[in-house]
Amino acid sequence: MIPRLRATLITSATVLALSPAAFAADPVAGRKLAEEWCARCHNIEMGAPLKLQPPSFTSIAVFRAENDIRGKIISPHIGMPEITWTLPVGDIDHLVAYITSLEVK
Repeated sequence: MIPRLRATLITSATVLALSPAAFAADPVAGRKLAEEWCARCHNIEMGAPLKLQPPSFTSIAVFRAENDIRGKIISPHIGMPEITWTLPVGDIDHLVAYITSLEVK
């Protein structure tokens, strides 16, 4: 590989790995979003009883993988507020971080 190209690729990979987006998921911000958009239907509290309809966030954290959670937010079910369909990626990451922080370990 050409040394200059190699250096460029290494630099680019380093910048991407250390970018703020890599560290942006904030469960506290996710909780605030959940209070605003999700608490009308879902029980968003830590340690909430496991239930299915609608699922508590604790149930979601226990029974769904992170990618599944993200997918349900990106492609929501009927009845979810329309705002969830247009949430910025960063907000989705915050919500996922909050929900996964509730997993019973």
